Amino acid sequence: MCLILILAIGFYLYKTGDLQRMINNLHENKNYQTNEAKRILDIRLAKGEITEEEYNKLKSIL
Repeated sequence: MCLILILAIGFYLYKTGDLQRMINNLHENKNYQTNEAKRILDIRLAKGEITEEEYNKLKSIL
């Protein structure tokens, strides 16, 4: 019974387009976090807190 309810709600969200908007919002948050991490790395490099080697290594991980 519960499974049918979940499937019905999922189908409704799919048909109205709300499901796609929810998924896009999740992906935007991940991109924001990655961009924020890269920005912090750039700032730390500019301040001289990390070396060029460390910067390149960390940036390749992201």
